[in-house]
Amino acid sequence: MADENGNRDSRLDRIERMMETMAADHEQFRAEHKQLLIAQVLQKDAIDQLLKVTQEHTRQIAALDGRVDKLIFSIADLIQRIPPEALR
Repeated sequence: MADENGNRDSRLDRIERMMETMAADHEQFRAEHKQLLIAQVLQKDAIDQLLKVTQEHTRQIAALDGRVDKLIFSIADLIQRIPPEALR
């Protein structure tokens, strides 16, 4: 029998269908949320590894910086020792 709005299903049937839809949507949300959490953990691990590599490269560059400075000063000193007439 149709209710006053013209619906053939009872109010309880409509509520039950709505609850089933909500439950299915919630399960999908839970699965997507779990995937998001896993992705966040993996991303954090990747960022931590990248940070370690970056810190190591920073240390290596600092060590090379001093060596390059010494090399530049040595070359400048050698150039200054060359007589000007030898450069012509």
